[in-house]
Amino acid sequence: MTASGPPWGVVHCVFSVAIGGQEMVILSLATQADRSRFAPRVLCLHSAGELASRFEAEGVPVDVLEAPIGAGSVQTLRAMRAYLRQHRPAILHTHNPSPHQYGALSRLATGVPVMVHTKHGRNQSLSGRGLLLERIANRLTDVVIAVSHDAAEVAHQTEGVPWNRIRIIHNGVAAATALAPRGRGTGWRAVHVARLNQVKDQATLLRAARLVLDANPAFRLDIVGDGELRLDLERLAAQLGLQDAVTFHGFHSDVRPFLDAADLFVLSSTSEGIAITLLEAMAASLPVVATDVGGNREVVTGDATGLLVPARNPIALANGMMAVLADPVRAARMGAAGSERVREHFSLDAMVRGYETLYSDLLGHHARRRAA
Repeated sequence: MTASGPPWGVVHCVFSVAIGGQEMVILSLATQADRSRFAPRVLCLHSAGELASRFEAEGVPVDVLEAPIGAGSVQTLRAMRAYLRQHRPAILHTHNPSPHQYGALSRLATGVPVMVHTKHGRNQSLSGRGLLLERIANRLTDVVIAVSHDAAEVAHQTEGVPWNRIRIIHNGVAAATALAPRGRGTGWRAVHVARLNQVKDQATLLRAARLVLDANPAFRLDIVGDGELRLDLERLAAQLGLQDAVTFHGFHSDVRPFLDAADLFVLSSTSEGIAITLLEAMAASLPVVATDVGGNREVVTGDATGLLVPARNPIALANGMMAVLADPVRAARMGAAGSERVREHFSLDAMVRGYETLYSDLLGHHARRRAA
């Protein structure tokens, strides 16, 4: 298979394009691509997901493998090899373990010129067998891209990727438009935007909310997002007596109104790469309180843009929230600093440019190697 182009075909291989941070990164990479140089499409190994229509509205095809995961590993591999032979991409770009492993083995049989893999977090759930397969996949991959220094350390220390085949490209978001004034109403409104699952640990957030509400009955928390734990979390909120203080809004494609109405953004995760929602909140000049896990410490700096607290600790999370909410002057200073930090270090343009520069470098290396 040769790297015919430009535009060079880029296949983003992912489990699905359901709602989530890594899927939003893929959406940005695909829809913001320089179409004179790159022709992106998406291959889902399980199902299309809620974001498929947004890709297709931007002219990015979304395909689902004919024998998806669950049909059996041999059938899935055969289907993926057939797909790559049909579309003949110059670049196969995989995201997270299962697509990486199937992609690497399929690339071995089809000769896709360039393969890169983005490591969006720590992948802590990998079993012994999964870790072995990931190590094999890494050997068949040209470059592993880590979204944070923390993810890069895991790729090197745990998964055996040499440093000369690791690149760090931070996630990025678009610059915020005109900012809404802060300090509306009581000044004690927090917002949380994330998928409702174990990793985001909204149970700890709800227990922390109970403590904040006990200290200030004016406190309110908006939870924006959906997921497999929504019913469990709604039941926990009721058990904690939070019906009047906590509102579950479900999924919204535009979260900016919730950010504009809030005085604080809170993130309770037990693991993170570089959270897109955290960047969006900071871009909107919100101070943040986040758990000190993964890439969060690379985004939230000391006391300058917000506070970091230990994970799975409702008391620490509540204390952090109260410390920021009780001091509007400090909160405003943090929000302004956070917006500036995102503009300087986590811009969407810088992220897209970083990936496309890497694509071009690897394609050039492939061409020189073939000509040698």
